Amino acid sequence: MAKFVVRAYSPRGSLEERVVSGDTAGLINRDLLERGYRVVALRPAKSGWRWLYRQMPTFFRVNTSDIVLFSRQLATFLRVGVPITDAIKLLRDGTKSGPFKAALDDINDDLDDGESFSAAISHHPTVFNQLYVDMIRAAEYSGSLDKVLVQVATYLQRQDSAVKKLRSAMIYPAVIMTLAFAVCVVLVVVVLPNFVALFKEYRANLPLPTLILISIGAFSQAYRLEIVGALVITVAGAFFFFQSKPGRVFWDHAVLRLPVIGSIAQYSIIERFMRTLATMLNAGIPISQTFDVAIASAGNVRYRRGLEAVRKRMVTGDGFSEPLEATGLFAPMMIRMVRVGEETGTLDNSLEQIADFLTEEMDYKVRNMIALMEPALIIAVGAAVGFVAISVIMPMYGLLQSVK
Repeated sequence: MAKFVVRAYSPRGSLEERVVSGDTAGLINRDLLERGYRVVALRPAKSGWRWLYRQMPTFFRVNTSDIVLFSRQLATFLRVGVPITDAIKLLRDGTKSGPFKAALDDINDDLDDGESFSAAISHHPTVFNQLYVDMIRAAEYSGSLDKVLVQVATYLQRQDSAVKKLRSAMIYPAVIMTLAFAVCVVLVVVVLPNFVALFKEYRANLPLPTLILISIGAFSQAYRLEIVGALVITVAGAFFFFQSKPGRVFWDHAVLRLPVIGSIAQYSIIERFMRTLATMLNAGIPISQTFDVAIASAGNVRYRRGLEAVRKRMVTGDGFSEPLEATGLFAPMMIRMVRVGEETGTLDNSLEQIADFLTEEMDYKVRNMIALMEPALIIAVGAAVGFVAISVIMPMYGLLQSVK
């Protein structure tokens, strides 16, 4: 029996997609129709990346750089008059990402079945987010698909660049702390115990730092399984807690109160919101239709709740700048720029300028954070490693005096 991929509306009206087995596509189609399904697409299932991607799409992430390149190249093809199905086939052959090839295969099949481009990419939320889908849908109505593809590619590239900068800023302290922890563990667990028997044999007087480390080492040796178990339980508990709704609320509020990092996180949240809203407004999508996507892009519970209140007031005709100011989450300078843009009809430009300003401020704050962290890390690591090293070396002098 052959395997087929079926996309159909169930008797309850929900769109379902699954792999079914049958002798022929006609028999499967007839069976589904008899059971009340309305078949949208029915095609043979393929093996390899496409099959794996269909079974576990969340495990196969596509790099943002691949999506950016795809969007720019597709815009170029459309601008010179290449049909979208031919363009996607060419781009599919050019990409090296297996999951992305599988997604483009499905998109091309959906286009052949008569679906719109926005509908086809909406079936792949792990590849194309809601912002991408909404902007493409608006571009199809306005007939400016090539321009919007360039806009969304620029937006994704800026977002990816901001994320990479934050990650690179955290790599240095993470590496330093890991190395310092490893050195301390080796000295306490491996080096120091080898000298304990020698110290006892010669009855050397051990200084307090050495006694502390010996106690720590003995405790770690005696209860190593319990310590490992406690660490695993703690990490797992923290993971599940922060995945829960109370945990996310706690983290989203706590991260904004952290020194230095809190202001960077706040700028990042506002920049994403402003950039998303500006990009969608620039694409010609009314603000009433873009606000939900922009709120979701904020990512932080505190800001999402405040922006939900803004959306409710906007529906009642209170405008945008006044409800935004009432949240207390945005600086007066930002509110003033939004009000000017709202009054002059250039809100998208004002939001874009705010986002650009916040991007520059984030870069400045990240550089300052790294500049502050470097000496602090050197002092902290030096103190920790020095304490352990002194605890190992000091008894050696006492041992030499005992031998004399």
